Amino acid sequence: MKIGILGAGGIAVQMAKTVAGMKDVENYAVAARSLERAQAFAEKYGFSKAYGSYEEMLADPLVDLVYIATDWLHHFPVAKCALENGKNVAIEVPSAMNLKECWELVDLSEKNRKHCMILEN
Repeated sequence: MKIGILGAGGIAVQMAKTVAGMKDVENYAVAARSLERAQAFAEKYGFSKAYGSYEEMLADPLVDLVYIATDWLHHFPVAKCALENGKNVAIEVPSAMNLKECWELVDLSEKNRKHCMILEN
């Protein structure tokens, strides 16, 4: 399975390290708001691809699952975009700002036949 991480901050580091120790799972792509930041992260943590925008990574057909490591205010719109692009999603709480947005993620995951995993640590 090829993992794409959206965001290149502290929580992304923890996920990259976790994935690196997993069997049959690959740190494949990382996206950040700047290509330079994504490239530095990719090089440091062994990713094959680096993208300077979230949309670019979500268009990559080889990404199987997207872990959303953005600021929590962006969780919902980024998760929505990922599901609309046919990606499985793993997202930390809070996943949305209200119940309506949560149900929208559920509906999108069902419509697109993708998983939307809401994680709590």
